[in-house]
Amino acid sequence: MIRYSSGYICAPLPVSRAAALHLPQMVTENADPNQTAYAVSIDAVHPDMTTGISATDRARTCNMLADPAAKASHFRRPGHVLPLQAREGGVRVRRGHTEAAVDLCRLAGKGDVGVICELITDGERVEGKTELLGGGMMRRDDCLRFGKVWGIKVCTIEDLVAYIEENEGKLAVEGKDY
Repeated sequence: MIRYSSGYICAPLPVSRAAALHLPQMVTENADPNQTAYAVSIDAVHPDMTTGISATDRARTCNMLADPAAKASHFRRPGHVLPLQAREGGVRVRRGHTEAAVDLCRLAGKGDVGVICELITDGERVEGKTELLGGGMMRRDDCLRFGKVWGIKVCTIEDLVAYIEENEGKLAVEGKDY
């Protein structure tokens, strides 16, 4: 995840789980244009943890966060993984990556904590320039190509909403698609 992303690793989870682990919102007034509900960043408390930034350390934090037996004392704050509070009702209420991750985990029978990141394109080197040209966040078609290259199944949030609404019914959507 880290190599093909910005390295900004987030862990979506239900608000109830965030509350149980004492993971409050990062800010009291959310100015994020997508209203992503960032909680305070964390690292796992574990004897093998180093600084928290390595892929191994962040994976350990995410695994501990997904462990139903985890307690608030199992995490130090601040850290290098950003929990995100998913809205109750999932993608049927807010069509965001946060809610999609929690819904996918739930549908797969894998608990209710996910791990997400934004995939990025490298861009192209330009001689004499320090920045790359044309790099940025992968969009739909880039993600589909990435999935094909790596043998990863890809679905859109719209596909997920359609599946859930067909199997579980509709709920009122808040705001726009994120």
